Amino acid sequence: MEQIYWLSRERASLKAAHDAVSSEARLIHYDLAGRYSVKARSAETHGSFPRAICAGAANGHTKEACHA
Repeated sequence: MEQIYWLSRERASLKAAHDAVSSEARLIHYDLAGRYSVKARSAETHGSFPRAICAGAANGHTKEACHA
């Protein structure tokens, strides 16, 4: 699940880069897409969610709360 999240972020950044007007904005979006790609490759594929969208992590609980 986490891998799917990062891949969707990568696709969104690539689209934003494609739609960007300035070269600076394009560069930033391509950089983000590359970072998201690395995150997707290193993501666990056993159903975990990124900490940013995990309610348990937002409330100060451990990462294990996200796997419940």
